[in-house]
Amino acid sequence: MAISMSRTRPLPPGRRGFPVLGETGDWARDPLKFARDRHARYGPVWRTHLMGRPTAVLLGPEANRFILGTHMHLFSSRQGWSKTITSLIGDGLSLLDGATHRRHRAMIMPALHGAVLQGYAAEMQAQVAGHAQQWLALGELRLFDGFKRLSFDIATRLMLGPQLQDEAAECFKLFRTFTRGLFAPPAWRLPWLPYGRAWDAGQRLRPILARIVAEHRRAPADTILGTLVAARDEAGEGFSDAELMDELLVLLWAGHDTITSLLTWVVYELARHPAVDAEARAEQLALGGAALDAAALKRMPALDRVLREAERLHPPAPGGFRAVVEEFEYGGFHIPAGWNVMYSSVFTHHMPELWHDPECFDPARFAAPRNEGRQPFCMVGFGGGPRVCVGLAFAQMQMRIVMAYLLRNVRFELLPGQRFDPVAVPTRMPRDGLRVRVQRST
Repeated sequence: MAISMSRTRPLPPGRRGFPVLGETGDWARDPLKFARDRHARYGPVWRTHLMGRPTAVLLGPEANRFILGTHMHLFSSRQGWSKTITSLIGDGLSLLDGATHRRHRAMIMPALHGAVLQGYAAEMQAQVAGHAQQWLALGELRLFDGFKRLSFDIATRLMLGPQLQDEAAECFKLFRTFTRGLFAPPAWRLPWLPYGRAWDAGQRLRPILARIVAEHRRAPADTILGTLVAARDEAGEGFSDAELMDELLVLLWAGHDTITSLLTWVVYELARHPAVDAEARAEQLALGGAALDAAALKRMPALDRVLREAERLHPPAPGGFRAVVEEFEYGGFHIPAGWNVMYSSVFTHHMPELWHDPECFDPARFAAPRNEGRQPFCMVGFGGGPRVCVGLAFAQMQMRIVMAYLLRNVRFELLPGQRFDPVAVPTRMPRDGLRVRVQRST
């Protein structure tokens, strides 16, 4: 798509919607329908008004590349987030720009990539085994909640180290309250509002994190936080305590919400597609109970295809926002500074130009001879470009280990009388949380 910098170009077509709210309600109810309807009316570039700001929407892989890759300098990630998030999270990685972002990312990367990941595998497997036993004892559960607690326990154990059972339960309770306020305007500290409750939970979480950071500084530990405490930038400087607490909040939030969402949808799709489920289970059977280490995880192509297809059909976030800090032109339209710009992962993942029968759950699309999904920036469930999710490798390994263990040991049956239509914001989930009956695999 041609890009020019002439200021004679018009603004993109579109409409503002309701005063203050704009079209936020329509977008939050169904981000895919929202994008499709306006794409049919206006084309791949249009304007709307979301979360109190004029917003230009740029659709498709080339737009994703423009925003996430080639023209990042035009945008601010921090300014694109709402005040509810920036005031609660502080200065964690996702909310940083420029040199500060690059510094933090370079210092965090070694804790979440490469050979160090294999050291996390045993704890991940132990956690899923323990939680699976609890689910079997219950017989039935709301699986989104089960995966949320499992993912949080994995994240806290690997990031912070062992905690007392009572403290771990309190942290989980506080963090649930905290995350519920991240996308719940207005940012008023009133105790009956989600944001107000989240603010209070954050004030109670931070002293707990501060104590754990202090303990790690006194006695180095073999945890992700231990690696972050020891990290140094090019000038030899490390993270401050305040920076560490902000980064921990971001990592704990991103490190379990995204995984919770995708694992829930994987189980949903496998339950609805017995042939795909059987193929994934046969693959695990063929591994003969091999330990879930790096070598075994590389021999699971069927499971990898299932995970990729779940990400395509059910990206945890419908897209992403950036604030425009330098005016630009794209696709024949002028985009002013001060607006937001949005890319749509959910729209890209359903484009018939990219995917055969895109509404269908079909993991075989990623196998030869079809090999769909190879075009750059056509899969952006975890973002893309230099700011792609810093914990992507960690998340992928965790999802493989969790699903491999469950496929070997557990069967899930969807319970009747529930709704599966997705709630898209803040994290995509089946409306009733996926209520299942849990049985031991035979």
